[in-house]
Amino acid sequence: MDEVPLRAVVIGSGVGGAAAALLLARAGIPTVLVEKERRLGGSAAAYERDGFRVDTDTHMLCRGEDGPLGDVLRRVGQGDAITFRQSSEPAALCLAGAGRVVVQAELRRLAGSARELARGLELTPLEAARAARLLAHATAMRDVDLAACDEITAEAYAARFLPRAAAAARLGGLLALPLLLPGAEASAGEALLAWRRLARAGQQRYPEGGAARVPDVFCRLARELGAAVWTGAAVRRVVVRDRRVRGVELEDGTALPARIVVSTAGLLPTVSALVGEPHFPEAYVARARALTPQPGQIQVKVALRRRRVAAGALAGLAGGGARSLPFYCLVPTRFDPSLAPPGHELLCAVAVSGARGGAPDASVDGLLRALDGAAPGLLSDAIFVDGSPDGRGGDAGAAGDAPAAGTAQTPGQVGRARPAVYTPVRGLYLAGRAAGGRGAGMELAAASAIECVDRILVDLGRDLGAPAPPALRDIAGALLGRAAASTVSWVTRPRG
Repeated sequence: MDEVPLRAVVIGSGVGGAAAALLLARAGIPTVLVEKERRLGGSAAAYERDGFRVDTDTHMLCRGEDGPLGDVLRRVGQGDAITFRQSSEPAALCLAGAGRVVVQAELRRLAGSARELARGLELTPLEAARAARLLAHATAMRDVDLAACDEITAEAYAARFLPRAAAAARLGGLLALPLLLPGAEASAGEALLAWRRLARAGQQRYPEGGAARVPDVFCRLARELGAAVWTGAAVRRVVVRDRRVRGVELEDGTALPARIVVSTAGLLPTVSALVGEPHFPEAYVARARALTPQPGQIQVKVALRRRRVAAGALAGLAGGGARSLPFYCLVPTRFDPSLAPPGHELLCAVAVSGARGGAPDASVDGLLRALDGAAPGLLSDAIFVDGSPDGRGGDAGAAGDAPAAGTAQTPGQVGRARPAVYTPVRGLYLAGRAAGGRGAGMELAAASAIECVDRILVDLGRDLGAPAPPALRDIAGALLGRAAASTVSWVTRPRG
């Protein structure tokens, strides 16, 4: 290993990759972050259109500085580098069924809205009382209680309180919304954890400047600590010999010798495409192939000429019956009005299509109908509707089933059964929404990055709480300065 420098290469600049690069740089490890696109952010990137700054993905509200995103910043002494804003309006729960119902209340008080829940979920009075008891129970659950629910679905958990199948299906769909999975597939333990965090945090937050502000700031701080951040740098392969990482080779032929590689590309793409299955034990490859990925998502972005939605977010079920359409809609301009021209509004919405069938109307048009049902006449004020997979299409008729990176948070894939951040290949690690961590959205990616870098430091024999050794800080710039000048000759050079 003496011919390979102590360098880390991080693949991908989403929240997980950017956080990992920042934490590695803070630890004094020379780090290069490579992003195949010309812009940073991955699924947390943004684009400009008609004066609107639009998230390419639809992101769940977060706990801001009180959650993993704030933890990353505090670890590098920059706790105030991102401002997280609260909305003056609470989140709204929109449930279509026996008429339209909007529960305007803080999520921690949701258990007290039994009558509204009964109407929206088409429950009997007794079922409504039981549903309220479930939600109240979820807010008080201990970690050990949540872990005991990891291996059942949200719908099965709801059935413990609501024996009628249709009622359990609708309540299970509501519980699973934070994971963007159908209730029949989502892990109850993971879904209940998300609800518990929402309840205990109270008002939710959103980054000032949009979701892209998070990876942008992480990357800027990483650069200030000596990391290199390259865009337009696609990885051809991760180079491995004798089950040890030797670096990466980029599509343009640039070679980056490194002892540490952190991939945010997902477990199976990393194993099969970037590294190659022969480098892994057969059982590990089989496990990677058996994992259920996060299913594609139906997304739309709607720009409105006036403010129409008196809520920071809308979440709920559209359509009656057991197989309703779960949807979530963030209203970023209720947190940061500067994301749109004065007086305008922006909606970023996602529908849960499901890995196995999903809802009957899981389409762009179905999601638009759900939004119009939540705020009738809303689409008449639309300036544009983007419904393409990358959020940049020009009309609602464009395909909207966008692939979502990550490992689906289903039974058998959460808690102790979730893929680890380390792999059988020495020096190869995983971060982002594919491995490690608990939670949802950007918070899951940040939690995974923290877990990943902690594991790297332990493997290097480093004290997790210690500052970066001065010697490592001093050599970081020199090592990274030579990276671009490397050739691919080292890749095939025989040992000895």
